[in-house]
Amino acid sequence: MSLLKKATIRHSLFIILIFIVLTTLRLLWLAYFLPSNEQPIAQEGVIDLRDHQLSDKEVLYLDGEWLYYPGLLIDPINTDHNKSLQSFEQATRVIPMQDPEATAERYGTYRLKILLNDNAPKDNRYAIRIPAVSTASALYLNGKLVEQSGKVATDLHSHQGQAAPYTHYFINEQPEIDLILHVSNFDTSISPTIDKKIWFASASAMTHQQIISNLSIATISITLLLFALLSSLMFLFIYPKPVVLLFTIGFLLPLADELISYDRSILNWLHLDYVWSYKLSSIIYLGSSFFFVQFMRVLLVNHHAKRFQWLFAFYGLSVFFTVVLPINWLYTINPLYFILLIASFIYVVVLALREYLEIQKQSTAFIALTALGTMNDIIWTYINSNYFIDIPMYPFDYLFVILGFSGYWFKRFFENKEQINQLIAKLQKDDALKDEFLSSSSQKLWDPMNKMVTLGQSIYDNPNNKLMADDKQNLKHLIDIGRSMSFTLNDILDFTRLKEGNLHLHKKNVSVQSIVYGVFDMLRFITSEKQIQMNSTIPRSFPNVVADENRLIQILFNLLHNAIKYTSAGSIKISAHIEKNMAVIHIRDTGSGMDDDIQSRLFSPYEQRNDNNDGIGLGLLISKKLIELHGGTLQIQSIPNKGSDVFFTLPLAEENVNEEPAYIEEEDMHLPIEEDNSSPTMEKQFKILMVDDDPINLTIMRSLFATTEYAVTSVTSSEKALELLPQDDWDLIIIDAMLPYISGYALIEIIREHYSLLELPVLLLTARNYSEDVYTGFAHGANDYVTKPINSLELKVRSRALIDLKYSINQRLHLETAWLQAQIQPHFLFNTLNSIASLSTIDTDRMIDLMHHFGEYLHASFDVRNLQRVVPLKDELELVRSYLYINQQRFGDLLNIEWDIDDTINIEIPPISLQTLVENAICHGVLKQEEGGTVCIHIKDFPDYVAVSVIDDGVGIDSSILDELQSGSHSPNSGVGLRNTDLRLKRIYGQRLQINSTLNEGTTITFHIPKK
Repeated sequence: MSLLKKATIRHSLFIILIFIVLTTLRLLWLAYFLPSNEQPIAQEGVIDLRDHQLSDKEVLYLDGEWLYYPGLLIDPINTDHNKSLQSFEQATRVIPMQDPEATAERYGTYRLKILLNDNAPKDNRYAIRIPAVSTASALYLNGKLVEQSGKVATDLHSHQGQAAPYTHYFINEQPEIDLILHVSNFDTSISPTIDKKIWFASASAMTHQQIISNLSIATISITLLLFALLSSLMFLFIYPKPVVLLFTIGFLLPLADELISYDRSILNWLHLDYVWSYKLSSIIYLGSSFFFVQFMRVLLVNHHAKRFQWLFAFYGLSVFFTVVLPINWLYTINPLYFILLIASFIYVVVLALREYLEIQKQSTAFIALTALGTMNDIIWTYINSNYFIDIPMYPFDYLFVILGFSGYWFKRFFENKEQINQLIAKLQKDDALKDEFLSSSSQKLWDPMNKMVTLGQSIYDNPNNKLMADDKQNLKHLIDIGRSMSFTLNDILDFTRLKEGNLHLHKKNVSVQSIVYGVFDMLRFITSEKQIQMNSTIPRSFPNVVADENRLIQILFNLLHNAIKYTSAGSIKISAHIEKNMAVIHIRDTGSGMDDDIQSRLFSPYEQRNDNNDGIGLGLLISKKLIELHGGTLQIQSIPNKGSDVFFTLPLAEENVNEEPAYIEEEDMHLPIEEDNSSPTMEKQFKILMVDDDPINLTIMRSLFATTEYAVTSVTSSEKALELLPQDDWDLIIIDAMLPYISGYALIEIIREHYSLLELPVLLLTARNYSEDVYTGFAHGANDYVTKPINSLELKVRSRALIDLKYSINQRLHLETAWLQAQIQPHFLFNTLNSIASLSTIDTDRMIDLMHHFGEYLHASFDVRNLQRVVPLKDELELVRSYLYINQQRFGDLLNIEWDIDDTINIEIPPISLQTLVENAICHGVLKQEEGGTVCIHIKDFPDYVAVSVIDDGVGIDSSILDELQSGSHSPNSGVGLRNTDLRLKRIYGQRLQINSTLNEGTTITFHIPKK
């Protein structure tokens, strides 16, 4: 015989032995409490105990024939004068009744006369226990009301059902006891019945029985309460998972079921009527059974989930029917409930026993013990219900079930502990292999990641692609996900360096404000789809700190990225203060927060919160290690659902500390520094604007550009740069990415609102060469970038390349005006010449005048000054007047001109701008109408600007074309002249044409010339 078969036989014998032990205990308990076979039986309403001596331990059952008066509540005081009871229907009923019948009678009287032993003491104390009678009962002894359950009545409104058992102790001095029991039942369709045994005994015997029952129910209650409390504590402090609450509820529901079964009067405090009291007790019974099935499902390893789902559905339907069906129907379907319970319990018991036999682990033996205890209890519950065996509460089945649960948990604990010890040794070995694998893998992932991002970005930026809007947005998400991979790869490499101890810092004085705003803009692409406001309250006067600028950016980047990840909406605020010569920097968010358990694991390698799978959990740990390398500390305070406060410390910089010259590479530090930036004006001197918050860095960079060729202006803030931007025609702007309050990224974005990439090149200075830094710079509109420490040759070459590009673009912009000049339509020239020829034979004076204005128009149109950025207003007006004179001569009364110009205006405007608008008003407005129209030129002076308007009462502009003009997405239908004028106004003044038009009513086009 194989070892497997031997083990199976051994375990099967163990199961059989446990079942025999449980059955033997139940039989012994039953034998102890069952009365002797010599008990008297009531006959025709009389039970004779005259020859029976009541002992101190024996309890008698008042079984047999009782007198029953249906439809009559006899007077217990004057039983001999109850209108002659013989005239009423009288019958005998065997108590307890096995098959109660449905009758029309809703109330009645049970009567039994008990004949006592004549030798019994006159002051002997007796006790009688009435079971739960359906549904109200009142007990009278010798004509006196002694106990009642509910309220017996002869009508529905006065009746009150309860069906609770009760026990009465009394002293009887007479040789007989007249027992009258009034009953009524208006709650169900069956007649008032007594389907349980009525106990009668001496007071001491009844007390003995009650003590045993009370101790049994107390044992069960305390045991279940302790386990429910244990489960609750485990949920609160050890394992806060819903399955633990399942155990808590699963222990409380059987407790409630046992208490209700023991004494139904417990439900009185709910003030429910009998129907809802019955339904509630049924639901509790179903619930306790359901949670036992759930217990077994959780504990069992091999189970069929679908079959359990069917069981759960049946339980749910049972509870639903219990709530909605009337009570008479519930009495009918109660056997179906019992079948459901028996089937479900037997099913899980069989699964538990089979799993014990298949797995044959010691822990599964305790599950088998639990299953056997439950099955034994089900069997005896069925016997007790159907064979009217009435014995005191039996606690041992519950004790075996609890013993099984306890043993299972303890055994699993020791098994898990042994497995954990084995896993620790294995994990320690695998940890070194893991770090090596991650480090090599991260380096290999760089290339495909960069290719993926580059290819995706090229597709996204391609204006000719035909992607749907949703597909393009998904592509944008794909690109962002690819960039996010760089964070993970950087973390892996840095973590490896930190563990190996070969990460070195290059400390210098660093402005925290500058770093904060730069990192804000680096993370904008993450917050674009979240309602998050990021701001800093660090004052301008806050001193510098001693830190590696590159690593400080990484620290803030990781901490802010983590805050954004767990904040779906709200704010993230950075503040700082000084404490013990250290800068304390706080990052507060209004996100989901963290509980103590999560906070305790945050700084473990590869640890992250359960509700987020982004990253690999190294960001906080690396930030902590980097801060500690700087001589600071990192701490976290967090409240679940309210937010977190992450704060760290860095040493403050001394005022006169000698910094490490890390901004420019050492070999370039020997370049001569020009003391005087002014020089004789050359044929072309390029203008460069440098923006950096460190004056020393500005001085070093300025020294790299010869003053004979470059006019360099340097400022230390974005605000000053924005003030200087419109005051000159700059050839290049060099911007440090990390600037306070308005970062270099934000400054570039503001510049791009007024100047395109080709009109004004921007060179970005960044401390890091990471993809997120470079991407952020280009995404905001930088043309190129140089990383620190700066190589002087690289800076000069890249700067000159961008300046040459700007110069070439300027040449192209000058050609735009020539292009405009070329837009003088041939038919306009042809028609004008025809008009001159016609006048030569009709009116020579008008011909000469027209030729004069035509010559002025051509001279003004091809004037070399039109290549300039702006020209005097009077020159533009001369061109417009010549143009209008020619058209008035051609069209006569069809064209009316109105002038409204303030005399004091003396400004400059872009060349061929007003003439373009007037031409548009004539050709596309008034001349489209048969009756012609009027064109008004308004030029008005205001305190801060001059408003130039061209108004016509022509046919107006179609709404679709107007939308194109206002959105800036010009199509060929919108015309070259308007488009060119709109772009030049935006480039020079930062504002566009204001167009208002109504079909068949006219058009108004306005632009403002700001005063300097």
